[in-house]
Amino acid sequence: MLSRSSLWQRLAGASLWPVAWALAAACAVPWLVPERWDGGIAGRWAVLGGLAWFLTLPLLRFRRWAVVPLALGLAGFTFLGLARKAQWERALPAGFQALEGRIDAPWTLQGERLRSRLEVATPGPLRGLALPLTVPADGEQMPPPPGTPVRLRAELRPVQPAPVFLAERPLWRARSDEAPRRIHLASAQLMEPLGPPRPSWLLRLQAFARRQFEALPLGPTAKDLWGALALGIPPADEAHFSVFAESGTIHILVVSGLQVTLVMAVIEALLRRLRLRGVSAGAIAAGLLYSALVGFSAPVWRGLFMGIAWAIGRSSGWKLPPVAGLHVALLLWLLGHPAAGVEPGFLLAWWALLGLLWGAEPLAGLLSPLLGRLALPFARLAAPWLSTLPLLALLHGGAPWWGILANLLVLPLVAFLTPLCLLLILVPLPWLTQGAAATLTWMGERLVPALTGIAPLATGLLWPWLLLALGWLALAHLQGRLMRTRALTLGLVTMSLGLLAFRGTGRAADTLSLEAVDVGQGDALLLRVPGGEATLIDSGPGPWTGRRLARVLSRRGVREPVHLVLTHAHGDHAGGWATLARIWPLASTSVPVTAEEEDPWAPFRPAGGAEPTGLLRGDAWTRGEAAFSVRWPARAFALPDANMVSTVLRVAWRDRELWLMGDALAIQERDLMDLGDPGLSPHRLLKVGHHGSRNATDPAWVASLGPEVAVIPAGLRNRFEHPHPETLATLHRAGTPVWITGPGAGVRISAVADGWRVETGDGTACLTPLRRSPRP
Repeated sequence: MLSRSSLWQRLAGASLWPVAWALAAACAVPWLVPERWDGGIAGRWAVLGGLAWFLTLPLLRFRRWAVVPLALGLAGFTFLGLARKAQWERALPAGFQALEGRIDAPWTLQGERLRSRLEVATPGPLRGLALPLTVPADGEQMPPPPGTPVRLRAELRPVQPAPVFLAERPLWRARSDEAPRRIHLASAQLMEPLGPPRPSWLLRLQAFARRQFEALPLGPTAKDLWGALALGIPPADEAHFSVFAESGTIHILVVSGLQVTLVMAVIEALLRRLRLRGVSAGAIAAGLLYSALVGFSAPVWRGLFMGIAWAIGRSSGWKLPPVAGLHVALLLWLLGHPAAGVEPGFLLAWWALLGLLWGAEPLAGLLSPLLGRLALPFARLAAPWLSTLPLLALLHGGAPWWGILANLLVLPLVAFLTPLCLLLILVPLPWLTQGAAATLTWMGERLVPALTGIAPLATGLLWPWLLLALGWLALAHLQGRLMRTRALTLGLVTMSLGLLAFRGTGRAADTLSLEAVDVGQGDALLLRVPGGEATLIDSGPGPWTGRRLARVLSRRGVREPVHLVLTHAHGDHAGGWATLARIWPLASTSVPVTAEEEDPWAPFRPAGGAEPTGLLRGDAWTRGEAAFSVRWPARAFALPDANMVSTVLRVAWRDRELWLMGDALAIQERDLMDLGDPGLSPHRLLKVGHHGSRNATDPAWVASLGPEVAVIPAGLRNRFEHPHPETLATLHRAGTPVWITGPGAGVRISAVADGWRVETGDGTACLTPLRRSPRP
């Protein structure tokens, strides 16, 4: 008869924990290797690395030290895999290419574009790749149906690396998933069908499920969530996706593939309840069928692997212990995808399961004097939230305050609704469909938005967060070996609550700095001054940019409420306002005063937000050591173009002056000169108006301003072709260095003793010296 100790040893698989630590070491490698690395490895370093690993092999004989050769070996394998992926990706063609291939996925509406995949047949270097393909949703011609062979000439766009200081690695993820090129077509007419559709059986199954789904009578919210739950379709309305992301439950929907694991667990439990034979085989078959319906994407494969491990372990009485099933599934995925360690879904799913499977018992031991029998159920909800807290701070800039409540309310609903929605797609029952749709609408519009309170967490210092994340892995290890965990558990909980109380690890500004965040074709500026709270000027074009701004604030060490200034009511400047207001506290919000009868801010205003303060010329305030002054608009105008009332800010700090022009046009610049601006100042920085368009940046204005450095927020390869050559020529004649956000992945300019220090998101850094004879 098994003793309690030996039973837990079997369940935990204590001897397999070195694999988990080796996985952690391998996951760290793609964070340390730049995305722009070309894959080249110096021969001497490869030999030294191999020799170091070979010398550690004798340690495999000792259980305590076996982790060393395992970690070095897996990290080295990952490094070589990254090198191979980088060399492969750099050899792929880019730019305009003649392509032939087959539409490989059903068309999905996301925002204003339809998305699918093209399985490429020619040219040769791309053969077999399934590249993302988009066309406008409002085009005159519908795109070819799935399975159609097509010919087209299109621009192959490489995936751009993220700014070096953000917790994002899009190029490594794209290389890992073998989709490092994107195809964006201006019209579906550019695709020439080469024959009738010839879909595969898998594509036929997906198209059938999609047709059945589209035929359901669903409202917008229910349709977005139904498609995400049952078929893995990203919501067409990004706002629906955003609230799930902010509530901390998004890794259940589409991102990590856990919805596949969830369906398999539900099927396994149902078959077990019915006392049928072949429980694990039935759960695995259900997982395979569901994965085929959703599409075998990277998250789905991960979820399928974890579901198979769960089904086999459960049906064998845990002869395959959880630590073996979970980590072998993750290891199999990592061996084929060396950059998996930079995927948020991969890491969040892993750490959430660490907390659930091994962290709940120690946490319940701490809570039992207070909660009694409720300690363990509560700990099972709280442990995944606490274990993912450091990752959420590092990857998203904050953690949901109501994460435990979200787990209690949302996840059981998801567990019930996912198989139900899938069943109703296949067998639509009108009354049940209406009930499920009403429940999803309530979830999307009432329940989940109520749980989107975010604790913004600064990560200006990384080591406390990394230590906290590794602490949960250590806790799981000790719990698996039935060792004492009370002190470590208490330390992790105390550290987590302390970081929450102090809003993370901040970093105060030591000089004036202006950062033009790369948000695509839009404006978002972070202004910091010594002794003052941070100021954001504009919020970018949408919910995604609101979330990116939160990550920027976090990485820069900002932990206080920020002041938001919106220059004018255009989507590329105010589109991220509502999302930002949900995930970061705003000390104040200011907008220019207009004389329009209708509220121009209604499409962007957050629900229940405070009324913003109006700005007019003459308004002034101080923040820390800096003096702010509004220079435009001069009064409340009702003009046909919102750019004409764009707020123009002047910020003075010591001998420096910033002119932030918003989208002000040349006519407004001439009006400013008529009003006596820009006045005298020794050293100036100019944020160029209207993204560098030719209808702004008047030569007379630039000559009177005399900027020493200029920054232009403009997206890479934007459809407006900003900045225009005329604007660049004007600034060049004035002798002003120009920095553009898109090509540089963001620009940060700081005032230093000898001039302006410029840093870009791609790692470039230089110094623009001060002019010794400043212009008037």
